[in-house]
Amino acid sequence: MKLKDITSSFSRRSASPENDLGFGSGITSGEDRLINRDGSYNILRRGGKAWRPYQALVEMSWLRFFALITAIYIVVNSGFALIYLTIGLEYLSGAEPTGSPAGDFFVAFFFSVQTFTTVGYGAISPTGIAANIIASIDALVGLMGFALATGLFFARFAQPQSSILFSKKAVVRPYKDTPYESFQFQIVNQRNNKLINLSAKVSMSWVDKDEKGQKVRRFTLLELERDKVLLFPLNWVLVHIIDKDSPLWQKTPEELQAMRPEFLVLLQGYDETFAQDVHANSSYVFKDLVWGKKFRRMYFPEEGHTVLELDWIDELEEEV
Repeated sequence: MKLKDITSSFSRRSASPENDLGFGSGITSGEDRLINRDGSYNILRRGGKAWRPYQALVEMSWLRFFALITAIYIVVNSGFALIYLTIGLEYLSGAEPTGSPAGDFFVAFFFSVQTFTTVGYGAISPTGIAANIIASIDALVGLMGFALATGLFFARFAQPQSSILFSKKAVVRPYKDTPYESFQFQIVNQRNNKLINLSAKVSMSWVDKDEKGQKVRRFTLLELERDKVLLFPLNWVLVHIIDKDSPLWQKTPEELQAMRPEFLVLLQGYDETFAQDVHANSSYVFKDLVWGKKFRRMYFPEEGHTVLELDWIDELEEEV
């Protein structure tokens, strides 16, 4: 079969709907990724987005979560402090006016904090119907707030997440003692938990032209030397053999760069700790490829054990 016929065959196969991961064929401009290295989609949503408070609070980063909780805590207690000041500090028994608005505010604020958290030191207490009603509402809001915060904390900790590290680079190197080359990258589990039935899919995406000469994005699944491991105790070097059935066949680095390829990695496994399936995604683009090198072996025996050096995941060696 001629090279032109092979290329045409790839174009027809990559146009098949099952090879499209959901990005469509219209994203052809720019040099950006479809999937970021951390597995998130490189998509900015604008317009009428659906916003769900619970989902947003569970999915945001821990730093933003603590910052938001702290901000809500301060704002709510500040609001109650202003209400207490409106009623008057004379209705808070034991609260002595300081003579300054800021000082009086902090007296009311810290009383609200004591009521909100149900600490109740006893130095200050509400007197009169209005002050007792506000204090009751303050305590109720505090109880409900801590209940919601506790639920969110549990949901965030119980959320199944993989800790799979991807090598920063992928290599193109000879495949064993064959005349073929191979596309390789490696992964490792950063945690000491058990991942079972870990499966991998690698899809290659590139920019091509259709029959009318219009730019389109193609997708095709790359056949892997091994696409599943029952256990994942060490690192795993995923290998795609670049043979005549590969879209990388006989491509020079210059030709491959012109294709603007992206290798989309999809992993799925069963986590015994969470008793649920976990997923991990990442991608490699042309600038992440290295030719003529190999990954350093990450494990070695030591005193009756096998040592796995996680920090070596990005270590490369020259081909011998």
